[in-house]
Amino acid sequence: MPTREQVLEAIGAERDYHLAARLLGIPAGQAYMIATGLPADGGDAVPPGQDARPGAIEASTQALVYARAAPENPTSKPHVLEWIKTMAQADGQMAGAARDRDAVPGSPEEPDDTDIGAVLTRQHDQVTAMLEALKAIPGGGAGGSEVHRSRRKSVVDLITVALSKHEATEEEQFWPVVRSALADGDERAAQALRQEQEGKDLLHALGELPASDEEFDQLAQELEKAARKHVAFEDRVLLALEGALSGDERSEVGRKFLRAYRHAPTRPHPHAPKEPAAAVKAAGAAAALVDRARDAAGDRPAKRRGKAANDKDRDAGGKSR
Repeated sequence: MPTREQVLEAIGAERDYHLAARLLGIPAGQAYMIATGLPADGGDAVPPGQDARPGAIEASTQALVYARAAPENPTSKPHVLEWIKTMAQADGQMAGAARDRDAVPGSPEEPDDTDIGAVLTRQHDQVTAMLEALKAIPGGGAGGSEVHRSRRKSVVDLITVALSKHEATEEEQFWPVVRSALADGDERAAQALRQEQEGKDLLHALGELPASDEEFDQLAQELEKAARKHVAFEDRVLLALEGALSGDERSEVGRKFLRAYRHAPTRPHPHAPKEPAAAVKAAGAAAALVDRARDAAGDRPAKRRGKAANDKDRDAGGKSR
């Protein structure tokens, strides 16, 4: 085994560890450890306070270990991915956690705060969480399996329930307030209703398609963009309302919103009236009765809470229990 002095002499002023390795008959990474006492483990820099060590290299030492500055990521190799899958299937705790996990957001924080801004923001956050859950499940174009497609269908239906109730309640309770409280309320409400109509159309189209259809993934992406755009728009409206309504008035609007939300339709109704509020309320009440009857009678994807249709019979690895 070469000594530290021999390695330092071999690397010379240029600190050429590859040359020293050839001269001494040892790996370059081992030569680096002998000379410096530091592992050549692919780190990007010398540890703080160690740069004064003789033979230390300030740049990355990856080339001393992997023979290249940027080693190939092993997780990109098919056999490594297969090994990870096998190990995951054998992990009982991981399988149990996967079975228990669903895409339904947790209870919103501060549910007692009925300020309309807080109420709508909590609902926006819940929809955003479900959109993130949807993005995390690969679609057909990204190599998603039948299980993935089934989960995506369920998450989209969860989003459909949330947005259908949210938008129907806004049309009944929120946008009439915006029209009366803000000088440009009519214009803001009209723009919002156009955006919500786009959302209803997308939700209706998604509900008619199987998740295996290529158009399903395309429409799901459009829905995410439309939802985020609408949330940003509503945030600006809420900011304007802070200066137009008192705290008590905003809380009263929020309480009315929450009462109406509990009985709102659970499916999109693109052709329902959007104003005046009385017509919206009457149409919404009738639609809600029909929706709840359909929900109770059918096997709606939302009932799976973001899981695949066969998740109750299979573990995370796809094996029957």
